[in-house]
Amino acid sequence: MNWKKGIGIIIAIAVIIFIVYSVVNSNSEEETINVQTAKVTQETIKETLSTTGIIESTQTQAIFGQGFVQDVPVNVGDSIEEGDRLISYSDGTAQTADFSGTVTTVNAKNDQVDLSSQTGEPAIVIADLTDLQVTINLSKSDAPLVEKGQTVVLTTGEESFNGTVSHIDPVASTTTSQTGTLTAVKSIISFDTPPENLFVGFDIDVAINTNTAENVLAIPIEALLYNEDNKPYVYVVENGKAIVRQIETGIQSSTHVEVKDGLELDDSIILSPDDTINDGTLVTSK
Repeated sequence: MNWKKGIGIIIAIAVIIFIVYSVVNSNSEEETINVQTAKVTQETIKETLSTTGIIESTQTQAIFGQGFVQDVPVNVGDSIEEGDRLISYSDGTAQTADFSGTVTTVNAKNDQVDLSSQTGEPAIVIADLTDLQVTINLSKSDAPLVEKGQTVVLTTGEESFNGTVSHIDPVASTTTSQTGTLTAVKSIISFDTPPENLFVGFDIDVAINTNTAENVLAIPIEALLYNEDNKPYVYVVENGKAIVRQIETGIQSSTHVEVKDGLELDDSIILSPDDTINDGTLVTSK
């Protein structure tokens, strides 16, 4: 009986040792997480200000008159030449075109009184539809970022056009509409090449290049994180581990962020790290 009892004790001890070893071993072996990585690269980054503008003619002429209308020889859509008569009155006076263009508005009618000077609604409007520009309104925060000469990309539908900031009003102006009051600085974007198939009055997307950093270290924007103190950092992969690396950032585009300090060219960084990634987590790259 003693030897059977001894064998039982040995077996029990062996089972206990196996269980303890399994628990300790399972706790000591950390799970390796698959991550997607990218390299720190050298890029030229362009920071842009995105807004919406209105397509306008560079030249417009609005006719305001008063008196009994004798003749309106033009219709909307007519092409006119500089000096052409646009409207004449019974007292013998007439208004003519200051430049060649297209008639865009006709409110006056023959044998009626022209009240445009009183109502503020022009009797006739002409515009040069061959020379277009884009007008934008800059908010208090956006206005300091925009300067004359900055390059612009103008987009409508699938068409894009290059442009340049050609004018910025020296002071802000306030306009009131049904939607409220708007205080903004007016700016004009000129097309580098005259566009085709654009219509005055439609809106167009505007992307102004406000800053450029050439040949700088850059990371994809998906890699950038911020800590509780709002300081930027990334996870760098070193020896199979995710390591927190504090960085200093510069300007950023829609896809990349400039890195001024904290990383080196070709460092491997984790993209879109989730809550399973911490400092020291074992990782393997996809």
